[in-house]
Amino acid sequence: MKTSRRGWIRVWNLALAGVLSQIGFIPVVAVVGAMLCGLWLDLRLGTRPVFTAACMIVGAALGLVVMVRTAMTAAAQFRIERPRKPEQPGSESSSTFEEPSS
Repeated sequence: MKTSRRGWIRVWNLALAGVLSQIGFIPVVAVVGAMLCGLWLDLRLGTRPVFTAACMIVGAALGLVVMVRTAMTAAAQFRIERPRKPEQPGSESSSTFEEPSS
């Protein structure tokens, strides 16, 4: 089964859109990871809310930056399908149905 170039472009774009639909999880993972690191530091150093709050703020900022950069990079990889050329009004088209003469 041979797939045309247009088919591959469509498959590529759909796969990329599927990956991009998951991009909103990047800031969530960054904030939760930073919170866990902050809690661990506060537990070790005995400074309960200081490192947790600071790490969550830094994690949120880094998560947003990474999300935007990833989205911009992925958006640049979308492929554009070129429209088919319109058929000339006087030319014979292969897509028209001709009834056989009997």
